[in-house]
Amino acid sequence: MTFRHAKVLSLALLISCAGCGRRESPAEPSTRSGLHDELIVVDGHVHMINSVFHQGIDPWSVQSIGSFDYARAKQGGLDVAIEHLYIEDAYNKYNYTIKQALRLIETFYGVLEANNGRMELALTSQDVRRIAAQGKLVVILALEGGFDMEGDPDVLRLFHRLGVRMVQFANHDTTNALTDALDVRKWNGISERGREIIREMNRLGIVIDISHASAEAKQEIIEASQAPVVTSHNGLQHFSSFPGNITDETLEALAAKGGLVGLHTAGWILSEESFQWGYHRPRTASPPPWTERLKVELSRPPLDYGGYMARLDSLMADKWATTYGYGQPWRERQREAIAAGAPVPTVEDWANQVDYIVSLAGPDHVGLGLDLMSGGNWLKDVDATGYPRLTEALLEKGYSAGVMRKILGENWLRMLDAAKVP
Repeated sequence: MTFRHAKVLSLALLISCAGCGRRESPAEPSTRSGLHDELIVVDGHVHMINSVFHQGIDPWSVQSIGSFDYARAKQGGLDVAIEHLYIEDAYNKYNYTIKQALRLIETFYGVLEANNGRMELALTSQDVRRIAAQGKLVVILALEGGFDMEGDPDVLRLFHRLGVRMVQFANHDTTNALTDALDVRKWNGISERGREIIREMNRLGIVIDISHASAEAKQEIIEASQAPVVTSHNGLQHFSSFPGNITDETLEALAAKGGLVGLHTAGWILSEESFQWGYHRPRTASPPPWTERLKVELSRPPLDYGGYMARLDSLMADKWATTYGYGQPWRERQREAIAAGAPVPTVEDWANQVDYIVSLAGPDHVGLGLDLMSGGNWLKDVDATGYPRLTEALLEKGYSAGVMRKILGENWLRMLDAAKVP
């Protein structure tokens, strides 16, 4: 059976069991390019396991809440999901980073065991090709939010043993012992411990993700790493002054080292107009500015017998459903954003920015890093069934099949291969 036949058969089987779970039809009908079905399609930044952890949902049943689940992703022809286990900044306090990362990994393995006929964990690019050829969803584990506030190499090595193959260097937006993030400038870039951890990540073959690091830290990580690095879900300062977006200079440095940008889909990351709206809009509109979403006021007493974590878990589950918007149907959330005046980007806007990266850095240095989350001010009418629409928008740019192969997936697989430096 060819890869294309396996992919089409898997899609047909999924659609045939359309009766299970809450469901929504695709956001818009798609002509579904044949090329999309033939190529390995990789999304370098997805969040599913956090929703399972906070909400207890079945990721293999089509959901009305949230714009991504594994069921809809397979309908949309996604072959590989780089699953970023998101350690929210509130868990970094008192270095509960490790505890939360471990709980999310255990949650993932529970989903994997319950659905081993439909999905499989990949550790290498060879695993990816083997699993995808069987028609299963390939999952690669990543940590968004770092691995340990103190940067202990033994903890890093343990996560590698557990199957993690990509790690964000910053603890999301929290500065740690390794690097400055977007909140506090402690190191004016990265620390000596950070340089040691970069060498260890290169040795282990863990892909370094510079997302959410400060601009200075991004540049220093790129220079210090012997392996290419990625920014798994990001945008460009050329289009939006959102603090986490990368400059053309950083993009060129990333590309010169062989690295990759996973292009985001959030409006405030793709558009200056949308970014400015996010800061000046009425506070009843959706979504809130990123700075507001990080605020959690809880203190842990010196002697604690589980009370602090119980309160924190309850608070974060509520924020996931309300502030982050996962408890609300994604279409409804987007309608509310549009009604509030949000300049919602289109698929064509996203493709234009892929085109900009290709023109500046070349086609080897961009891929999908959509970070599909809860609707709101994300791509208009796009959920996880919409991957073919991205392919079609790129084809309209006149890209060859060879270039499309790189952008849709092969660039990400090259990152896996290049991460290990002897």
